Amino acid sequence: MNDLTNKQSGLLFGSYCADALSLGVHWIYDSQELVKKHGRVTHYKAPGADSYHPHKQAGDQGHVGDQSLCLLTFLSREKMWDPSVFMEDWLGMWPNYNDYVDGASKATLANVQNQTDKTQGGSDSVEIAGPARIAPLIVYLSSSSESEVVKAAVEQTMLTHRSKEAEESATFLAKAGYRLIHGANLLDTLNETAPEWALQKADSVLSENAVDAIGKLGPACSISSALPAVLYLAIKHGGDTETALIENAMAGGDNCARGLALGMLLGATNGISSIPEHWIADLKSTKCLDQFLKTNSSKG
Repeated sequence: MNDLTNKQSGLLFGSYCADALSLGVHWIYDSQELVKKHGRVTHYKAPGADSYHPHKQAGDQGHVGDQSLCLLTFLSREKMWDPSVFMEDWLGMWPNYNDYVDGASKATLANVQNQTDKTQGGSDSVEIAGPARIAPLIVYLSSSSESEVVKAAVEQTMLTHRSKEAEESATFLAKAGYRLIHGANLLDTLNETAPEWALQKADSVLSENAVDAIGKLGPACSISSALPAVLYLAIKHGGDTETALIENAMAGGDNCARGLALGMLLGATNGISSIPEHWIADLKSTKCLDQFLKTNSSKG
């Protein structure tokens, strides 16, 4: 496996494995309750009947990961990126969807009823979920220019999250992911591409453990909390993908969306071998991801 393929594979599996790892403890905000009920989360768990994802099984994706898989399936089928064509796939997800439907998705579904151009109905959400879905786009467009990757990432995000905060985060994740799969250094890349405000927040809690740091930053869905938390984990545990993704899960809150973003950064930095083999083996979407990578790795 050449270095680019290794990093592409790491970025893709890092994103989905981090989401799946967090799914069993998603949206638990009491860290003591999380530990008491689940211990240290080192393997996939079913969320359970009393969770926001009562029908999900261990190794599944969360509702944001499912949207990212919808994007991957679209790119696999169409062999192109076109936001207006993809929007038809995204809209087609929901009539029979058997899991949590988030506020940004509900608002977008309502808005597009009044739009001739379905790409213009996105909510005004400032949550990290929108930009966190872009792993398949970065891999698919890895032989394109950085500016093309950024453009596509922003287009994907704005379909459902039409806010300056979401656009800024999509731009950062696209630039960082693109540079990292092409061999750039993690810390240099974060310093060059991440929003200054988010880096400052992350730096302010670097001496804290993950639960305390993310507790201070805020464990919820908003970019104002989640993006600094992602940067904190990437800086603190940059050379150890496994520990970073476990610490993200253990910090609770919206660990799934944070994980989708964090897994891209560290998977791309450290490659596929940095992700535990049992996470890859037990991920429900592994066959789908492998086929996508086989088609797209190192193309061009």
